[in-house]
Amino acid sequence: MRNLLFGTAALLLSAASTSAIPQNFGGNLFGATFQPKDIDEDLTDELLAAEVWQGGKLPRIWQTIPSLDGNQVKLFTVNPMVFGERPAAVFANTEKGQLQSIAALYLDAGHFFGYQPGREKKDLKTLQRDFKKRYAHLEEALEDTLADRMDDGPDDAIIGRTALLRNTYQDYRSGNLTLRFSAIENHSISLIIIRTKDIASDYLDDEIAALNKRQRRQQLLANVQHHATGDITIGGIPMFRQGLRPYCAVSTLGMATHYLGLRMNTDALAAGARFRNTGSAKGSKILDLYRAAAQEADASVQRSGSFDFNRAKKYLEKGFPVVVWRRYSSERNRLHHAAANGTSLPEANAADRSTWPTSKTDPGHASVVTGFNENTGEVIFMESWGEHTRGKRMHIEELEATSYAAFYFKI
Repeated sequence: MRNLLFGTAALLLSAASTSAIPQNFGGNLFGATFQPKDIDEDLTDELLAAEVWQGGKLPRIWQTIPSLDGNQVKLFTVNPMVFGERPAAVFANTEKGQLQSIAALYLDAGHFFGYQPGREKKDLKTLQRDFKKRYAHLEEALEDTLADRMDDGPDDAIIGRTALLRNTYQDYRSGNLTLRFSAIENHSISLIIIRTKDIASDYLDDEIAALNKRQRRQQLLANVQHHATGDITIGGIPMFRQGLRPYCAVSTLGMATHYLGLRMNTDALAAGARFRNTGSAKGSKILDLYRAAAQEADASVQRSGSFDFNRAKKYLEKGFPVVVWRRYSSERNRLHHAAANGTSLPEANAADRSTWPTSKTDPGHASVVTGFNENTGEVIFMESWGEHTRGKRMHIEELEATSYAAFYFKI
């Protein structure tokens, strides 16, 4: 069984910290607010049609869904057959109005199993058996069909600098297009259609890779914004939505490293972390993933056992976000969100401190610290839950008290 690359479109320490907070983003796959309708037509030829890739319109009806800045992701409003099998979703990625890729996501463990760390073992076993059966069928059927219908292939395409994130695709060719097949055991099956001339050979953005370290540091420093209010913030950090999956530590890692130039999405990183399809992050290689992702971004990362503002300030002032793993409570979250909209945080007195989630039994969560205000004694942060979670605010002391790991990236 081949171990291939990542799922498509657009991430804790002790055993007590391995549950993560999911977020219902108001719909289904990757921020969509509707469920594509299954149809029995096979639209393979329409997706491969030369006119589509030469500036023509996409076939049928597509709906734009949230995506990274500069890109537009469209979700097919129907789920047709593609190469004889029905995907869970079909996406088209465009940049500046030009089609970049079409991706068919046939199977994804994050969505198949969802976020249910307390699921009954018998139910979990049934799901795992069903997933394995579906995976085996799709892998065999799609490989046979691609080999039969494509002009050339399969050829191995190996990408990645680190053992954890180094992966092998199976590339097939049809005219000027490459069809990149990905079957990651226990994780996902997908197919990406892309122009052969646009195939990337590395996860690091080409333009970023062309810069030396001094130039990259200058570029990041230019993202630091000083506001009249005393806020110091970093601009340009993308939003990765984790959805109803235990991927907060993975998504926040993706946000930080994408900002540094790494072009790997949440699903690609989650596959590298070896999530075990249990509905939680327990047992995944998440710490190894952080180190590998930093290396893939030609950067380094240091981990500490808690958030230290004096240390974090030095990184933030230079344009480096800090990923923090912390204890979470819904009550405190409401206050942090309200503070983003101008409501003052309550005074950090004894009564307020008594509501801070500091117990190991409190659920774990990951956030990206993107700024601070020393005048108000607050850190500014964002979550992997959507654009509405940018600019949240928390007392510095609260984050220091509730955190149990912090990751400092450096170039």
